Amino acid sequence: MKRNVLYTILLVVITAVLSAIITFIFIDTSAPPSTYDTLKIASRILQENRGLIIKKPRNYATDKQYPVIYVLGGNSLTYTVANDTDLLSRIGTMPEVIVVGIPSIDQKTRQRDLTPPFLKQDLDQTDSPLGKAENFLNFIENEVIPLVDKNYNTSDQKVLVGHSREGLLVLYSLIAKPALFETRIALSPALWREDNAFVQRFDDFLTENPNLSTNLFMSMGKNEVDKMKKAFDLSVDVLTTKAPANLLWKSYYMPNATHQNNHYLTVGIGINYFLKENVTVPIRVRKK
Repeated sequence: MKRNVLYTILLVVITAVLSAIITFIFIDTSAPPSTYDTLKIASRILQENRGLIIKKPRNYATDKQYPVIYVLGGNSLTYTVANDTDLLSRIGTMPEVIVVGIPSIDQKTRQRDLTPPFLKQDLDQTDSPLGKAENFLNFIENEVIPLVDKNYNTSDQKVLVGHSREGLLVLYSLIAKPALFETRIALSPALWREDNAFVQRFDDFLTENPNLSTNLFMSMGKNEVDKMKKAFDLSVDVLTTKAPANLLWKSYYMPNATHQNNHYLTVGIGINYFLKENVTVPIRVRKK
């Protein structure tokens, strides 16, 4: 049994490395590859035009429903998730999925959309407005997801993935809209902002929601900066002491990883952990 678990972990890590290489060498370009679909949204909520990039599984069938993985941020992480899930489904460790990328328009919209409403968008500006993440989540819930469900054969199983400030949004979505996603993957989440203010909100939320039922994976690179790791550790401590019984979670430190590559190396581990075939209740493990 232990050998099988180690084999699976090694297989996922190898898959992640291969996927990252493919992403950087072949398809990390400004325009999505021809194998991806693109959709446009004239968003009423955001009052602007937004785009989506979608990767269907290679064996996409009209008589089958697929889980959907929503990926925030740059296209390269979307490509990595698509490559990881394609390889893992082909070797039979997880089901086929649809991958949907939700890129930002620019740095300003990224700061606006991904920052919770109790944090400043830009820490370098003393008069910075507060974040508009709640508005962005409304956009995802009421415009993005219905459009994807209309155009593709989707199941009710939805996953949200994000790195850095996108990872902060992933965790904020748990507080703001806990039922919107079944699984959340937060990679190197930027939880340190404004003296770790998010961590206290997270603590309060878990205390007030003992019946919460969801899945959460958090990762951090071992070689990331101390403020990132401190906030991550504080959040893991909160989960260790406050997580409800039906909140299934795992935290993971990636050896030798930095903020620039941890998300590419660990996203497949998180996805496979909760979407793997015949999944059982995971063991809550803190690895440093």
